[in-house]
Order: sequence, then structure tokens, then C-alpha cells
Amino acid sequence: MASKEVNNVCEEREHSQRTEGELSLFRSKLLKWFDNHGRILPWRGIADPYKIWVSEIILQQTQVVQGWDYYHRFISAYPNVQSLAEAKEEEVLLLWQGLGYYSRALNMLTAARQVVELYGGIFPREERDVASLKGVGPYTTAAIMSIAYNAPLAVVDGNVYRVLSRVEGCEVPIDTTPGQKFYRTLAEIFLDREKAGKYNQAMMDLGAMICTPSTPQCPECPVAELCLSRDNLELQQLLPIKAKRVAVEDRYIDYFLLLDGDSLWVERRDKKGIWKGLYQFPMQEQKGRFLTERQLNERYGEDWKLVETTDLPDHRLTHRQLHIRVHTYQWQGELSSAFESPLEQIAISDHHLYAFPKPLRAFLNSHFS
Repeated sequence: MASKEVNNVCEEREHSQRTEGELSLFRSKLLKWFDNHGRILPWRGIADPYKIWVSEIILQQTQVVQGWDYYHRFISAYPNVQSLAEAKEEEVLLLWQGLGYYSRALNMLTAARQVVELYGGIFPREERDVASLKGVGPYTTAAIMSIAYNAPLAVVDGNVYRVLSRVEGCEVPIDTTPGQKFYRTLAEIFLDREKAGKYNQAMMDLGAMICTPSTPQCPECPVAELCLSRDNLELQQLLPIKAKRVAVEDRYIDYFLLLDGDSLWVERRDKKGIWKGLYQFPMQEQKGRFLTERQLNERYGEDWKLVETTDLPDHRLTHRQLHIRVHTYQWQGELSSAFESPLEQIAISDHHLYAFPKPLRAFLNSHFS
């Protein structure tokens, strides 16, 4: 069935079968469950829009268990939007190191400066102003506005897509423009507009704790009696539907660790692509294969000796599977080694002062702790 046809079927069912009584029951059961079983998180129970914003940005593409410590460190270093606006880019990236998707950190820095320049350092209260901040999309806007100000805006993230598609037994794809519009409308219909912030957090917790991707805990679900896929395991596993499958590309990266006495050579990545603005060793990336032994031996002059090759664990990104090796070269020349910009020489003992991509950070920590 085409997505447009499915969309029409779901729209008809939504309007004809979901009564206000059912919606009211869904909300009350969900909120009662949340009162008793909601997650205890460091950013819960506060109305500070800055801290809510920080938590939401950290949790984009990051699991709660990983983001918890980062949140504490970030708030400790930058307790308010003014202090973040005054931070240096390198400091923010170093604090963010290991979280990935570094554009989030750079966008936060830009947005903090926007708040200072445009709103006098006071986090905005209007939806359009919050939405205008760098890196703040519809989901983050709704989360900030509803949790901080109880504005009647429904959040729609992966958890909400999953809960609503299963509750409605709906096969509208979530990765198409019509599908996303449909689920935004559906989320607004289900929203408890009087308790929007609490409701949104409850929906996210329900998806994270009960209505999980592979093994939903239906017997423990507070809204199971209203769920149209409750007794259909095959449908549960199918939903939510994605129209497009992401093609994963294998990429092979050879990094070159150039050691000269107590120093090594690094370069800073530009502001494009993954790991933007982070430091790395000189590298070569290609499709299909690593560099050959002959290519490695010819890579640098005779004063550089290849002493070791280390295979790092594969690193999965959304669209790429990265296969990584680090080749350690030792300088054998009489004079100090020298390279032109963008390479720069740093002391090995100072490597912890620089933000590296997660695979290289783990390598450095294990070899030069």
C-alpha cells in the first residue's frame, strides 16, 4: 500500500475511533505511570530553560547513560548561558570529546552567543525566538518550551514515533515529509495541553523504558488496553515504518602517528564533515581497502621509520562503517622533524589538552596514559 493511501487510512481511523474519552484515559494512565515510574534524571524537576536546552542537545544521538556525566561536567563548567557564550571553541570541544556529532557543541556555542547578543543573556520565552537559535529544531523547541514554560507543544522524537505508531497500529513511514507531518499532528492530538511538559517527558520515558524497539514490555505498559498492536508481535517489530533504508558505506582510514622524541604531529580538522574542529593524526581515507605495505613504507622519507601498526575497533557512524589503523612512525633524523601548516607539533604529555575523535582518544589514552 502506498504511503499516501496508508496515511488516509490512519487519518480516518484516528478521527473516527479515537474518542476524547480514550484520549483522556491515555493521558491519565500515562501520567499516573510517570509519577510512579518515571526516570530520575539530573535535569528533571527544573524549569531552567538553559539547563533543559543543554540536556536536550546532549541527548541528541546520545543515550542517557552516556550523557549523564557529560551534562554534569558541562553545567559545572558553564552554569548559565552567559558563561557558555564567553567560552572558547577549543574548550567546549574538549569538554564534548567522546560524545560525537561535534556540530552540536559548536551550534550550542553559537546559540549561547545569540542569546547574549539578541536577548541580553536571558533565555527567550517565545517559541519563534527559541526556534531561531542555532541548532534548535522543532523537537528541541517543543521540549524547551513545554518543560520550562509548560507551553502546549508536543515533542516528536524516536520514542514518540514508536509509541504512537504502535498505539495506533499505523504504518505511515516516519522518514517521509507527509509521514512526519502526520505524526506531528497525531502527537498534538494526544498531547495533554494542561500538563504538556510532564506529558512529553512521560512519552519519552514510556518509549525508552517500556515501548522499546525490539522487546516492548507490553504487560507493564500503562496504556496497553488502548494499543492497537498490543497482541500482534509481528506488527510491533515492524513499527515504526521507515520508507528508506540507510546504505552503510565502508571507509578505510590510515592514521599516521609521527613521533619525534617527546612530541608528535597533529592537525586540526576543518569545520566540515564528521569530527569537525577536532584534532587528529595525519591521515588518508579511502574506499575499499587500507594502504598497502609498500605505500606505507613510501609514505614518508627515509628519516621516518615505521615501527608499529595498530588495528583499532571498527567505528560505526550513521551512514559509514569506519575501519581504522594507526601506523606509528619514529623520527630517525639528526635534526628535528619539520612540517608545514596545517600540521603542528605538540608534546606527548599534553595530548589530553586536545579534543580528538573517540577512536584516537582511546588509542592515545591506552598508549600514553
